[in-house]
Amino acid sequence: MTNTPKGTTNTTTHQAASVDPLNEWRRLNLRVKGQPKHFKNHSQRILFALQHKLHQYLPGALQDLFIALGDSGRPLRVRLYSLVLPLLDQHDREYFHEWLAHDSDATLGSYRFPGSVLISQSANHEQTEPDPYSPPDAGTVIERSRHAITYGRTEIAQTLLEEACLNQSTRPDIGLVEELLSFYAATRQRGASEQFANYLKQQHKFNLSDHWKQVLESAKEW
Repeated sequence: MTNTPKGTTNTTTHQAASVDPLNEWRRLNLRVKGQPKHFKNHSQRILFALQHKLHQYLPGALQDLFIALGDSGRPLRVRLYSLVLPLLDQHDREYFHEWLAHDSDATLGSYRFPGSVLISQSANHEQTEPDPYSPPDAGTVIERSRHAITYGRTEIAQTLLEEACLNQSTRPDIGLVEELLSFYAATRQRGASEQFANYLKQQHKFNLSDHWKQVLESAKEW
């Protein structure tokens, strides 16, 4: 995920070709979660999904933009809705058409599309069925957390990683530690990052690498 040190490549072309679309999609999801009012991030995510044919996540990315804009930004809302409209099914079209008609989702249920990382506070929070996009029970913690991030369920990913790293009698696995630190950094959770680093040092005598020390230092500017 984000902020993990990466090797360098010789050419920009090779770098572009080697990008895993789902890894980049997860990175964009976490960026939107951490900076929901940075509308350029929303636009980039929608365009990325279009470019890489991640069409199943377009309704979720569009829903996040609508939530973040609130009752403002109608021109941007309409422009991006029109851009993805040909790729939406009838149900999705009706959902966003209703939202645009009222400039609000107050008349809509609290359904979260796949890929949506934000939760509306104005939707009609009626009783809903279990989330079909929750991660499966099978798989490692990292696999399940990344599945959750892919589908926008970042709160589930955070819980999975924290349960695996915190309040454990044994020293946590370095891979899980870096995954959780990456998550905190990508979602700009400065306080959680600092608390986790202190927990590792005090409970497990765990010294972070220079890279993560630099990330924590830069977090002071968030």
